[in-house]
Parts: sequence; structure tokens; C-alpha cells
Amino acid sequence: MGGNAFSPIDLFPLIVEHRHFFKYASSVDIKIGTQLAVYTSLDQDDMLALLADYDLGNLVSFQGISGGVENTNYFVTTDQGKYVLTLFEEFEAEEVPYFLDVVAHFKAEGFNVPAAIDNKHGERMFIIKDRPAIIVDCFAGALLDNTDASSCALMGTELAKLHKAGQSFPEKRPSHRGVEWWNRVSNELAPQLPADDTALLLGQVSAFNDFLNTSVELPTGTIHADLFYNNTLFVGKELSAIIDFYNACDSWLMYDLAIVVNDWCSDPESGELDMDKYQALISTYVQERTLTDAEKDVWPLMLQTAAMRFWLSRLEAWYGAIHDPERLAQQHNPEDIKRILKARVAYCPTIEF
Repeated sequence: MGGNAFSPIDLFPLIVEHRHFFKYASSVDIKIGTQLAVYTSLDQDDMLALLADYDLGNLVSFQGISGGVENTNYFVTTDQGKYVLTLFEEFEAEEVPYFLDVVAHFKAEGFNVPAAIDNKHGERMFIIKDRPAIIVDCFAGALLDNTDASSCALMGTELAKLHKAGQSFPEKRPSHRGVEWWNRVSNELAPQLPADDTALLLGQVSAFNDFLNTSVELPTGTIHADLFYNNTLFVGKELSAIIDFYNACDSWLMYDLAIVVNDWCSDPESGELDMDKYQALISTYVQERTLTDAEKDVWPLMLQTAAMRFWLSRLEAWYGAIHDPERLAQQHNPEDIKRILKARVAYCPTIEF
């Protein structure tokens, strides 16, 4: 632990009170001129200036969205409708068009996704406070409080359709949090982790590196790569939109399926799979897209690797914010994903369909 008497992860209970504030703040409407603790703060003048370049009506109110940990987001309400303003905190302007093209592709394929709105100059993206930004429509619907077998079945079908559509997207961009990233960051963080966590993390990275050295070929395509259930909107029992494509990349379809299964089908307390949810999601997925034998064989490793990737990104964010209490309060607890990884190491189901 590098001489520390305790792990920074142990600080998590101390910031729960701060989390309650952020949860409350995200649920109230922030009138013109009021600010929240977002990464890039905007005021009334900023909002009025950016809306002047759009045909979206007059500003009524704006609301900071505290749920995101990578970008700054605002709800923007005008007298013509409600929109979402996103400022990209991790990407530079030249990187953003790829993600906008991905979303435009899926929209053209018939998916309800948040494509960027053109301004009066025909531009999808603009710069505000030195950050690239876009405005998209705010879709009807709400986040799920939790998943059930019915919502998992819907997602299985939709994900398989998304995967098939993503295979025709022409640009092949590797993930910015893929193999190269997790090899580098795991070695950077390893000295700061407890010995058991270091062994677990580096063991999973090594296992996937071993797989890459084989000749196994798996179907790939443009994937969402972050399709947690809080990146979907539902109206009642019906899926109304898929959002937040800013981890999209060209990668293995089974890896993306594993990301979804780990989030949608895991018990939050134990990390173990809820088999009713799991069977519902997998059965509808394979009805829409037939799996190869190689995909079925590598399924346990993909479940473990997907869990490792999100545990690692949460560890990176946590340790990166450890000296900034306000930002630390906005991070997800890495222990949640570590439980899922440990459960997958202990047991992974096969795919029998």
C-alpha cells in the first residue's frame, strides 16, 4: 500500500453524504444563472450565447446533470423543447467527430439514439469554455431503478440488432480504454493496490493477453462498449432510447455482450449473476444473432475481461481524484465491479443456446 495505513477505497463511506447532495441536485430544476459542481461550469450568458447559434427557441432554464463522471452535461429547456448539452472533458475536438458519426450511423439504421443537432451554420460541434460540445434532443423516458427479466429480454434483442448494424460502420477505431490502455494503467496502479487486488487485476490482464496470442478469430464491429442500464431510457416497460456512445469503438461483439450482461444481470450485493435475467438476455440475443463456436468458447474470458476493464477504469478515476473531495464524491465505487469480477472468476456460465 505504499506506506498508507488504509486504502483510498476505504474512504468511500465517508463521502456517501456528499453523494446524497449530488443525487438531490440532479433532481431539481436549476433556473437561469444557477450553477452546479460540474467539470466545466456554464452560466446564463454562456447558455444564451450558444443558443443564439441554434434555432431551438428561447432559454427557459438549465440543469446540471450530476450523474456523469466523464463529461459535463446539462439539460437545457427552451420554449420549443428540452435538449441535452454535452461538453467533452476527455476528448479533444479532433476526436469527437468519430463518435458523432457512430451515433448518426445507428440513427440512420433506425435506432432511437441522440444524434447531434446542427446549428445555424450546419455544424454539429462547437467550442465553449475551450471544450468541444454538442446539443442533442432529450428523449422521453426515464432511467431504470433496476433491471428485471423483461427489460433484460428487451436489451438482448436490441443489443444483437445494434451489433449487426455496427458491422457496417466503415471507420475502425480501437477503444481508448482497450488492450493497450489496460496493460499500461494496470501496471501504473498495481503498486498502489492491496496485494490481493494487484494479483487479481494483473492476472486478468495476463489471461486476455494470452488469448490475443492465439489464432482464434471472433466477429467484430462497432460496439457501444458502455451499455450499462443507466445508459438507456424506458417509457414504462418499453425501451425508448440508448444514450452515451462516447466509449464506442471497433471491438469484439462478445466483449460488448459481456459488458451488458455483467451490468444488467448481476446481483449488486454479491456480484453473482441473476440467472433469470441472464437467461432472458442471452436467449433473446441469440435469437437475433447466431453465435460462432469460438464465441461460445471464449465467453467466460469475455465476462471476466469486461468486469476487469470497468474495475480498472473506476480504480483509475478513484485514485486520480483521491486528493479532490468534490470530484471523488462523483466517482463510482470500484468495489462494486470488483465483486462482479471475483464472482466471474469463481463461476462463469456457458452459453448453451
